[in-house]
Amino acid sequence: MGLTPPTLSTLIPEAEEVCAVFDTDDDFTSYVQFFLAAFALGSLWIKRMREVPRRDFRTWFLDVSKMGIGAAYAHIANMAIAMFISANSRAEANLDDQCAWYAMNFLIDTTLGLALSLLLLHALEVVAVRKDWETLKDTGEYSEEGSWKTWRNQVLAWVGILTVVKIILTCFLWIFSPFFAEVGDILFSPMRSSPHFELIFVMILFPGVLNVLYFWVADSYLKKKPETDEGMELRRQDRGHDDDPMVLGAMGRESNAGLLGNG
Repeated sequence: MGLTPPTLSTLIPEAEEVCAVFDTDDDFTSYVQFFLAAFALGSLWIKRMREVPRRDFRTWFLDVSKMGIGAAYAHIANMAIAMFISANSRAEANLDDQCAWYAMNFLIDTTLGLALSLLLLHALEVVAVRKDWETLKDTGEYSEEGSWKTWRNQVLAWVGILTVVKIILTCFLWIFSPFFAEVGDILFSPMRSSPHFELIFVMILFPGVLNVLYFWVADSYLKKKPETDEGMELRRQDRGHDDDPMVLGAMGRESNAGLLGNG
């Protein structure tokens, strides 16, 4: 019996398949991304149906589109961060599982990242009021005239805030990557035999509740704030008391007195 000569495939062991957050050669990853987007937008519609007072559809659509653009940008950034850290980890035993890095980054982003984003948004509003930047000082306010400019500037401001936060979180994740690599290896090694299930877990099952909370909290800060009685009074004063009933009454009495005197 003759011996079968070794081939290249038998000499080189087959590479272990690892979970990837997005792969152009795997349509399954694209389906997961579309489902994630539909799930997030659906949660915002449910929030609108439950809010009191309910925003009109135009205002709600502008708010949601603003958040949708920010969420899409943040999601793509999170995937890019996972790819970057998995290939450039400081850990001695490199963790090349992109899904594990995405999950850990997502957890940090929806907690520490959300807090930083809202803090920077508040700081921007304070500066906008002092500098009298009309389109930025009232988040979620879209006047009929110039609503496109207001929406555009608020979108750019929100994306800018997210960019600053992503840079901070990327540095944080990279600096402590040896620790996170060990944690990720322990937590996600049981799922490594099924990359598709791991992808569903880190994109849908694990972040499901966190995504809803993130969008609901962010939407509450990005939409127009309910105006208090004090705010309405200040707005009337800014208009020169034109709508104040007492002023209008005084003006009417003066006008009547003038007419009687002329008679």
